[in-house]
Amino acid sequence: MFVLRLVLIFTVSLLVFAPITGYIAYNYGRSFWRWFAFGMVVPFFSVFVALFVAMRQRAAEEKAEGRRR
Repeated sequence: MFVLRLVLIFTVSLLVFAPITGYIAYNYGRSFWRWFAFGMVVPFFSVFVALFVAMRQRAAEEKAEGRRR
């Protein structure tokens, strides 16, 4: 019974976190499927990695835009 619960929790986390990770990456011009696969491998942690990459990219774009002015 305990193992079944763990499998169920892991499956639900894959179904939730992998698409969210892919969506975040896709919105910032990254490959949805590559990040989706990363989300399948590391379900919870991948969302934070995708957010960090997106924030870093946005900061770099704002810095480059500031230099153009």
